[in-house]
Parts: sequence; C-alpha cells; structure tokens
Amino acid sequence: MNRQPPRLYGLLDCNSFFASCEKLFRPDLKDKAVVVLSNNDGVVVARSPEAKKLGIPMGETYFKIKYLAERGQIVVFSSNYRLYGDMSNRVMKTLRQWTPQIEVYSIDEAFLDFTGLGVNDDSVDALMREITSTVKKWTGIPVSLGVGPTMTLAKVANDLAKRRDGICAILDSLTRDQSLAELEIGDVWGIGRRLAPKMCRLGFRTAKDLASADPLWMRKQFSIVQEQLVRELNGECCLDLTEVPAPRKNIQVSRSFPEATNDYHSLTEAVSTFAAKACEKARSEGTAASAVYVHLNTSWHKKDDSFVSEGKTRGLNLPTSNTPEIIHTALGLFREIYRKGPLYKKASVMLLNLQDAVAVKSQGLLFDVDAKNPADRKRDDQLMESVDRINQRCGKGTVFFGSQGIDQKWRSASEYCSPNYTLHFAELPVVKAK
Repeated sequence: MNRQPPRLYGLLDCNSFFASCEKLFRPDLKDKAVVVLSNNDGVVVARSPEAKKLGIPMGETYFKIKYLAERGQIVVFSSNYRLYGDMSNRVMKTLRQWTPQIEVYSIDEAFLDFTGLGVNDDSVDALMREITSTVKKWTGIPVSLGVGPTMTLAKVANDLAKRRDGICAILDSLTRDQSLAELEIGDVWGIGRRLAPKMCRLGFRTAKDLASADPLWMRKQFSIVQEQLVRELNGECCLDLTEVPAPRKNIQVSRSFPEATNDYHSLTEAVSTFAAKACEKARSEGTAASAVYVHLNTSWHKKDDSFVSEGKTRGLNLPTSNTPEIIHTALGLFREIYRKGPLYKKASVMLLNLQDAVAVKSQGLLFDVDAKNPADRKRDDQLMESVDRINQRCGKGTVFFGSQGIDQKWRSASEYCSPNYTLHFAELPVVKAK
C-alpha cells in the first residue's frame, strides 16, 4: 500500500512590498522612512519599517502626516502599480525554480507546495535560507518565509518569521504550541477584525486557544470554514493549492477622480478607458462578456439630497471582449444615466457574466442575431491580439482608442509617482560617476 508523503507548504511574503519597490532603485533611501499613498494620494497603503517605527498607521490620511514630509522625516510616493506588478512577477518567477506548485495569493504573497520534493526537518532550514537569500539577491526585494504541514500553519509561521530573522518552520507539536501561543486571535488567517470580537467573547485569545477547540462545535457556532481552520491549526490538512483559479464571473474597473466633475468630455474618456482596461483583462483570461454595466456617483461623503448614484446594464447579442464593441455599449449606457447638474466623483464599468471565449466563438454563429460576417469577427480578433501584443511589448497605453482621450485630466492625482524603472528604457535609473 503506497503511503502519501506528508504535506509541506510554504508561504513567502514580500516585506513592506510597495515601499521596498520604491527603495530598490533609490539607494539614498536605504534607512529612510518611506510611505506609499493610494489613488489620488489620499491615504497610506504601504510603509517601510522605518515609517512604522514613527507610528504612522495603515490607512492614515496623507494630510494628517504631510508635515512629516515637509520636515524631511518621511519620503512620500504615489502608488506605481505597474512597477509593483512587474517586480511581483520577477519574485514569482524566481520561486518556480524550487517548486512548480505555486499559488500566487496576492501581489506580494505566494504559497509553495514542497510535498514530495524530499524536504525534511533536517533540510528545511537550509532551504528557507536559500530561497529568501536568492529572492533578495535576484530581485532586491526582502522577503519572509514560513513553512508548515498545512497552509494555515505556513501562514502562522510566516507571521512569526517577520518578527524573527525572516524564516520560521512549524514542523512538530511542541513548536506548534509555542508558535500558536504567540499569535493573537485577530491575527489568525481567516479570523480578522470581523470575527475576532466574537472569538474573544467565547474565550479565544490566541491561536493556541482556537486550536484547542472542538472542530465540530466550531462548525455549529460558525461554519465549516472555522472547523477546517481548527483542524489545520492542529496539523490536519484541509486546504490545498489551487493551481487553476476559478474563472471570474465579472470584471470591474473603477476610479475616483481627483476632483468631482460634470465635464461630459472627461467622463466619456474615463468610461472609455475603463471599458478598454476591462476588455484587456477579459482577453488575458480568455473570457468574453455577456453584458456591460456602467455606474456613476457623486461623493459618498455628501449623502444628502444632492447625492446621485445611478447605473445601468445592457446585454450583448453575442458575448465579446472586443474593445470597440464594449466601448460603444458603455458610452451608450453612460449617455442614458449622465445628468448635467451633479458633480461626479467616481465612474465604474463592469463586464458581466463572463463566458469562455473559445466556446463562444465555436457556437457564436448560431446565436448572433446581428449575423456579423465571420471574416469581420476574425479581423476584429486579430486587431485585438495585435493591440495587446504591442502594449505588452512596448508598455501599456502605447496603442489606445481615440475615445479614451490624450490629456485625461480626470486621472487620479499622482503627484509623487516614481519612474517605471523596469518597464521603459527612457525611465531606467541613471548612475553618474564622480
């Protein structure tokens, strides 16, 4: 009888990722406090360790800490998601030399499955140090790595690794009990702020308290998710990597504007741009939209009689990810909901009920009431492929549609945005020898 090898998972997390990306190309910021701001430079979304020591909380509004920047105590950057996305891809590609079984959990986190690769208690420490040092050497991004027999214990180990020297393994019951006792209940993966108060009322203060609970009782009190959490904390594997994530049913692209506006031209540019971005995402995932939804609203902070929030949906005769078709539909919906009076603060475009693009093409002619010439549809597909290829090679936005506009004054304020160091030759860092 063949015995399955024991499961072994790792969770790698990039430390202060956005801030680390900004520091990477600025050696002069090595020991400086760095914060990264959200769209429109509104609130803090990332902090370097030095900024955390200053007591700057996550989500703090920038105007409250602007005096620190004026005094030179912090260095501020606007979010540069193109740079962060490229650096994330470099980290994830580096990880694949140790295992092909990887689940990218977020832009700065990834689960790794080491099961069956010959990793044991004696070799795991050397493996963790090799991975963290190689990622730092190859990409410049500092990382933390936690390893455990379940994904939940790997997450616990990762949380503890950040407080230690960047690595932590939970492989035996003694280490597990000691590690769980260090982790507060609100920091347990899957608990968070919503469930933490109720857990505390029930007497659960640490992860160790939670691990001692009866799994079936937890299921009755909460759900099967919390039952699995208890089992995972005790080393029983209930979760596994999802190599092929479930396809999305909807894609939404939305932005808040730096200033509320009623300018018709600017709003049509924004809606066109959001529609184009949504189509690009759909094509990258091999899907096609069955319907389009457009929404406009004024500021949420002024919910009085002047507050406006309105959206409208329109179905498509044949599911598509063709940008001109989607833009045409989106602008038609925009014209139906737009009013001359309100000052709009946000616009959204959503592609609904996404279908497999290959399946749509194979049966499309049966249901295409417009009976569009197959040659025309093939030409449209080839055009979109060419646009995507050019933008991937030369940078996003190299080729765009006229309705998206050129100046795009509605774009989010990014007063402190760094160059795209890794994406454009013109923005490569320059070193001058004295």
